[in-house]
Parts: sequence; structure tokens; C-alpha cells
Amino acid sequence: MDDPDAIEYDDCSPPATAVHHTRVPRACDACRVRKIRCDRESPCAHCVQSKIECTQSKTRQREKRTRVLLSRQYENKIDSIDRRLGAVVGLLEELRTKLPSRTPASSGGASTTKSSPLNPVTAISHGSHATPISRASPAGISGPVVEGESSLTAHSAFAKDLLQKVVSKESRPEFRERIDDLHHMVEVMKLQPAADEMAYPLAKPMSLVVRGGCQLPPIEKTLEVLKLAKCHSQHSIAWIFELFKGNNFPETCLSVHMADEYEYHTPRFTIGNALLHYLFLTYSYVIPEKRDDYLGMSRICATNIETALSNLPLHLPASEDMITALCLGVFTAVELAKASLAWTLSSKASELCQALGYHRIGTYKNSLPDDAERKQTLFWIVYTLDKSLSLRLGRSSTIQEYDITLPGPREDGPGVRPKEASTSAWFDIWVSISRLHGQIYELLYCPEALAQPREVREFRMQLLVGRLDQLDALTYQTRAAWVNHSKNVLSENITDFVTLSDDVLHLSTRTLILRAVPNPAGCPTTFTETCIQAAQDTLARHQECMAVIERTRDPGMLAAYMNWTILYAPFVPFIVLFCHVIETKDSMDLGRLEAFNASVQPHHATSEAVDKLRHLFQILYSVAAQYVHSVGGGGSREEQQANQVDPPLAALFPFHAEQLGPGSLPDQMGGHNNQLFQRGVNPMIWMSNEAQLENWLYNKILAKTLEKEAIFRSSIPLYALPAPSIQR
Repeated sequence: MDDPDAIEYDDCSPPATAVHHTRVPRACDACRVRKIRCDRESPCAHCVQSKIECTQSKTRQREKRTRVLLSRQYENKIDSIDRRLGAVVGLLEELRTKLPSRTPASSGGASTTKSSPLNPVTAISHGSHATPISRASPAGISGPVVEGESSLTAHSAFAKDLLQKVVSKESRPEFRERIDDLHHMVEVMKLQPAADEMAYPLAKPMSLVVRGGCQLPPIEKTLEVLKLAKCHSQHSIAWIFELFKGNNFPETCLSVHMADEYEYHTPRFTIGNALLHYLFLTYSYVIPEKRDDYLGMSRICATNIETALSNLPLHLPASEDMITALCLGVFTAVELAKASLAWTLSSKASELCQALGYHRIGTYKNSLPDDAERKQTLFWIVYTLDKSLSLRLGRSSTIQEYDITLPGPREDGPGVRPKEASTSAWFDIWVSISRLHGQIYELLYCPEALAQPREVREFRMQLLVGRLDQLDALTYQTRAAWVNHSKNVLSENITDFVTLSDDVLHLSTRTLILRAVPNPAGCPTTFTETCIQAAQDTLARHQECMAVIERTRDPGMLAAYMNWTILYAPFVPFIVLFCHVIETKDSMDLGRLEAFNASVQPHHATSEAVDKLRHLFQILYSVAAQYVHSVGGGGSREEQQANQVDPPLAALFPFHAEQLGPGSLPDQMGGHNNQLFQRGVNPMIWMSNEAQLENWLYNKILAKTLEKEAIFRSSIPLYALPAPSIQR
């Protein structure tokens, strides 16, 4: 149909002239209503023919509409800002109410602060890992970290108390300093502040929602390292690809570059940065000319991981991605030697796994085989981390064996099945050793186990030794197949390293089991011959492993060995031999202690954790060496007594004085027995060698000794005596 507003021109009338110079009138109202062509005359031909009035309505000017500035998107943003401001106000109010209770000592004068170097508020590690006030850390954390009887702190306290019982009253001045250093260090370990343990050293304070300034590696570098991972795979990161094979690695790594401002705290962001961190770190040692560049990229990703983890809320979504992100966070915390932080993340991952039913076989009835295998693998990763950290910290596991119906890696059924002669062939070994770690704490080191009579504890010890023997046999079988398969793929140094480091972990675990049941009263030594032999074998295997690391000169291999073998579980062989040296003055065992320290000394700068462990063991060795040399000479009985060393440690540890042997305050035994047991001392810390303890006296200058110790502690900077790296 013709348009009534269409413009019609004569053939002789150029359109341009009409358009630009002549205003064409509108069609009349009647023609517009009837939708017929109007000649735009006044009156028009149709109106004249129809004998009606020809009218033309004026064009009504379009009204200017009011612009609406508040769209739905803006309203949502305003509501979001309002909610966040409300949350900030709430946090500030909560902080204000907590501040008076956190600093009560400030009103007591400056003397309180100066004379208490072990105050958790001031106990800040030295070096680049110091925790300033602006560091992103969980709010409201106060008090020291509480650890159980299987932790390295408890074993170190045992060694200190044993030394206290052995040395005599007279002491040389040069020996007092070492003994006091050891005592001070153990106290620092006991009072390690939770605020320091639960803080990430690289984390930045940032918003819980928006990006807040997270830096990313250039996307070109990401593509470059992904290409390297595809074309030149490395054994050191093969476990990531196999254990987390459900994730699309290239897509996950690239997704961090495409995240908008609201996606920087999603689990995928954490997973992507964790994968890139491991890739850049690994290939920085493979390609020397790009080492500095890749190490810088790795540090950027590590900062993003820690920043994202430190800002996780309490209530996390129960999802597979979130559990994966938490597991990678546990790996990061273990590499930082922050066991309590690793425990927090591991416990949350365990909670989410159990919330989703990953530990129950019925959960996978309607799942696809690949999905079921991936989720089961994820559960067993969480399981292994939980059990080993339980032993390391001396805490109850969050996953109970009686609650698991999922078949293990080598059990019948649709459970996880590691492929033969591949990296995942070690997965079942990892699960089995972690299960044993959980049983060691439950049967030997938890408060219920410590309360059992010796016969029960000895039976449990033999049971666990038998299980470890079975695990060793399975390990040798798996190792032989793996080495045979890998000899044409991996270098001899790598296969030797995997074999030796695994031996060190198993031997250290054996020592920990045997150490739980000492010799009965009347024996010349505290620990059994089998326990001492296991400790000696552990240190010998350690020397072989360090020789392999020295040949490769691979910092990544050294870091893996320290974090996942020496620091992963309580490394008690050194302490067992230290106690044996104090009791027997065995020069060969003293040489083993010296060799261990010498092997770690060149690598103390690898991490703060390694340096702290070295510092602790160096003090123990110095004490043992000075003690052996001071009492090793001949002479009369009186001269040997004069040469023996006895700092007034008994006065500093009155709760342990009742256990010193015959004649040591017998009238006080009844009053403190229960308290001694609660501290884990009664079944673990005692000496029955009367020949060494006959001259032990509980001196009467308790007040003076305590005063001297307080002055000594206040005069030593805390950074000079750091806690051991296994318990930060």
C-alpha cells in the first residue's frame, strides 16, 4: 500500500531541489485517515470531490522525556556497596570490642613487655616472612598454637627434659649458655602464636568481591609455559596432571586472564594460579636462561594463591572446584611449613567432601565412571593430607575410618585404581602411609593412648610395626615395577631420589612408632635397641638422599625433600639419637648428628622452615657434643662430677622434677601425677638410670634461678632463637 507521507516529484523537478529548498506540506487529515494519496493542495482534490472540509493538523513537537539515571544495574551496585559498608562497620565494631582484651598488659607498665619476649604478640619471625600489621591475616586469632604429643614440639621438650635429668648439679659456664638456649627455644616452640601460624606471608589485603589489584603473568608467558608442559613434560609435576586430571589444564590456566572483577575469588582462579605457579617454578630450573623470568612469574601466581586463600569466607560452597582449590592451598601451606594453616584448609576440604558424600560408595550410583573416579581421587587426596597433618600436629583426624565405605585405591570395587608403572602407581602407597600416620596418633600418641598401661601400648606398637612391614613390602614391589618402567624415561638421579626419600619417610615413621614405648625401668637407656637402630638407619638413608640432591643441584628437588619428607611428619630420629648420646656418650651417634647438621647447613637458605629446623638441631648437637666432651675424660669420681654439666633446669621445670628418680621430692609425687599425665610427660619422659641420676639434686635456689632465667630471656632477641620449621 502506498505511503501517504511519500513524496512525489514531477519528472522535470529535481529531487535534490525539492528536498533542500522546498518544504513539502503534509497530507490532509482526511487523506491520511483514508490512507490515500493527497495532492497536498489546499483544499486537495479528494476533499473537493467529496465535499468535505480539508484540514491539516500541525505536527506536534516530540516531548523531551525525562532520563532515568538509576537503572536496575546501578541499583544492584548501590545495594552491594551498602551491604559491604555494613559489613565493614560490623567488623570495625567487633575489632573495637576485642582490642581491650588482646592488649591487657599494656596498662601494666613497660616492664611487662620488656620481660616477656615469648609474648605471642611480639613473637614475629625474622626475615622476609615477618608478619606486619597490614598483612592479610584472619581476624581475631590469639594465643599460641596447641599441639599434641606426636608433634616435633613435644619430642623436643622430651629431649630437653631428658638432658635436665642426666646432667649433674655443677655446670660449666660455657655449657650453661647452650642449655639455656635449648630451653628458651623449646619455650618459643610451645608459645608459637596462632596469628603468625595462620597468616600468609605474601597475601595482600583486598576486597572480598573485586579484584583489588591482583597482578597476572602476561598471557604470552602463560601460553609459552603451557606449550612447554605439553611438549616437554617433567616428572616433578606429572603428579598434578594425573591426580587432578579432571581439570582441563590449558583452559583452567587461561581462565585467570579472562576473569572479570567478580571472579577473582572463585575456586577456578585459585586452581589456575596454582597450576601456573607449579609450571613456572618447574620450568625455571629446566631452562636456565629463563630462570629469573619464570621465577618472577611463579611468585606472582603464588601471591595470587595466598591472597585468594586468605580472603576465603567461613561458609564455602560445597563443590568439586572448591575442594580442589583447598587441596592446592594445603600444598602451598605445606611448602610454607605452616602446618596449622594447612590443617585449617584440609579440615575445610574434608568437611566439604563429607558434605558431598565423597566418602560413601552409594554417592556414585548414578555417576559416570570418569566423574566417579575423579571425585574419589579427590577424596583420597584430602584423606592423605588430613591423616598426615593429624600426626604432625597431634590432633584428631576429621575423617573417621568407620565412616568411610569407599574402597581404597587397591581394594576391590569401583574405587580409584592407579595405573601400573606410572606416577599414580605411588598413589596407593601415599594413601597407605597416611592411613598409618593417622593410626599412629590414634593408637600411640592421643591422650587416650597415653593413659593405657604399658602392655596395651606395647601391643599397639607391635601391631603398627607389622602394618608398616606390610606397607614396606608393597612399596618395594611397586617401586621395582616403577623403576623398571621409568629407567628409559627418567634419569637415574630422579629414580634414586624418589626411592631414597621414600625410604627416609618410612624409616622415620618406624622410629616414631618404636619411640612411643620406651624401655622398662632399670634399663640403661630410655629407648629400645630397635628404636635406636631405626633412627640410625634413617640418618644413614638421609645422607644417601642428600648425596643424590648434591649431584643434581636441583633446588626444586631439595625443597620437595625438605617439605614432603623431613618436615611433613615429626622427624624424631635426630632427637632419639640425641637422647641416646646424652645417656651413653656414644661418639658414633654423635658423629651421625654432626653429619646430619653438616648436610643441611649449606641449604639453610632454601627456606625459613629449613633454617629453623637446622637451628634447632644445631643447638641439640652442640649440647650433646659439649656434654660428651665434658664427661668423657678420666679421673676420679669427684672430678667427673665436677666436669658434668647441670644448669639449674630442674628449678625452671618444677612440674617435671617429680620424675627425676629416687630421692627427687617423693613427697610431691602424688599431687602432680595427674597434671604430669595431662602434659604428656608421665608415660613419655622419665629416666631410670640411677648411676647417672644419683647426684641429681633439686637445689634450693629456685627464686634466684627463675630470676636469672627471666633476665636471660629478656636479653635475647626472639629472632635469634626461632621455632623449628616443622611447627611455625
